[in-house]
Amino acid sequence: MRLKIHNYTLLLLTVMLLAACSEKLDLRPETSMDTDKALTGEANLRLATSGNYSLLNDGDYITTYFHIAESPVDNVEATSVFDPGGTRQYGAYSYVHFPTMANSSRFYANAYKLIRGVNNVIAAIPDDASGTLLQLKGENLFLRALAYQYLIKIFGRPYIQGNGNNPGVVILDKPIPTLERPAKRNTVKEVYDFMSADLLKAESLMTIDNNNNAFASKYAAQAILSSLYLDMGNDAKAIEYADKVIGMATKFTLVQGEAYKSYFSTNHSADKETVFCLKNLDGTGSGFYYYNQSYTVEKFAAVSPPLWDLLNEGNGDLRKNFYKALKTSDGTTWNFTTKFVQNPAVNTTEKVSSPPIYRLAQLYLNRAEAYAKQGKDQLALDDVNTIRKRAGLTGADLYILGNLHGRSSVLQVVLDERRLEFAFEGGMRRDDLLRNNLPMIRTYGKAGQPGSNITVQPTASRVVYFLPLDETNGVTNSLEQNP
Repeated sequence: MRLKIHNYTLLLLTVMLLAACSEKLDLRPETSMDTDKALTGEANLRLATSGNYSLLNDGDYITTYFHIAESPVDNVEATSVFDPGGTRQYGAYSYVHFPTMANSSRFYANAYKLIRGVNNVIAAIPDDASGTLLQLKGENLFLRALAYQYLIKIFGRPYIQGNGNNPGVVILDKPIPTLERPAKRNTVKEVYDFMSADLLKAESLMTIDNNNNAFASKYAAQAILSSLYLDMGNDAKAIEYADKVIGMATKFTLVQGEAYKSYFSTNHSADKETVFCLKNLDGTGSGFYYYNQSYTVEKFAAVSPPLWDLLNEGNGDLRKNFYKALKTSDGTTWNFTTKFVQNPAVNTTEKVSSPPIYRLAQLYLNRAEAYAKQGKDQLALDDVNTIRKRAGLTGADLYILGNLHGRSSVLQVVLDERRLEFAFEGGMRRDDLLRNNLPMIRTYGKAGQPGSNITVQPTASRVVYFLPLDETNGVTNSLEQNP
């Protein structure tokens, strides 16, 4: 891995925003401070941490992740043979990958940029520091675990394949000398164990509640832990950590009715459903979280027919409000998601929402999936019905043990509900299929469109991406490439 110690990326505007209002983070790097100065004193460590939050929200990091994690699944239909935006979605949708693929390479580089940043802060704060500094250390441990969670999903095979013994990604757990190049990828299991350790420590250190969902918290750490344990097949732990967040009823509740219909059009830093979000200010965010380009001339990725049929299965499902019919240049009408677009009537680069990364509904459906795998079918259906009732579904549209609406199992009920609830939200459909060893099946699409009318098995090579070419073609210490 070509790794260099960069000066800390910090934000002068962040200083002014934090001084004026602790709720607002500026998320665009504009200047830098020397590392030795940034890592001395609480004020500079706080600024360094704010810089790391800005790296998390960098367009070449989080936006590219959304593209490469969402585009390969059966929720998406390509509207044209070629993506007018280049390979942003086309390569991921078509499963035509290569080691110099722009999006996966940019994502990889920026993930490690974030990891280097948080490592410097973590190393600068001893475990016997003040509670305020330990809070900052916990937040950086959380950010490191989140970066690795995304990395391992994109470049490592699912945990259930080989019980985590396949090649994962390189673990960097401390600041490194300039140009040091690790020679070996850690296994998937080692990466999951590393993330879990970071999050358990973060959970214990984050004792200060910022009352702002754009900051890491012990609840956000618990939410990731629930998902990690679900991916690892540890259903009891997935339930335990889901319960920790669901049990905080005075802090987190499912938004209802009209509030749910407008959920994705709002700032999530203070609402009751969001556990962790990326804070954007109008005009300052990267502005193209996955599919807001449905409001531009591109309109590449539409809602797939199977997903649209699922949305129409229930009577009056409120989740249809997250989609809009638009015409492409050839006059064809397609449905596109409006998630992550705050006001589609205006320029979407100026009006963007603060996308939720973890929200309470995920914990309910994590728990439902784990219950289903434990054979606790009624408990699983109870959680599913909680989500369906919130979506405005009642009566016959709810599930009972004697009527699964044609599904073959309670697990299939859960997976369909997860598909409905989390479509386009950062690759969760992809995770669900791979975690459960299920194929991605597209029975639709234009003739001649690569990626149309295909079935991709969970064991196929291209369900994961190639490492960037620079990581695998060095004279010494080259990393093993994905096959």
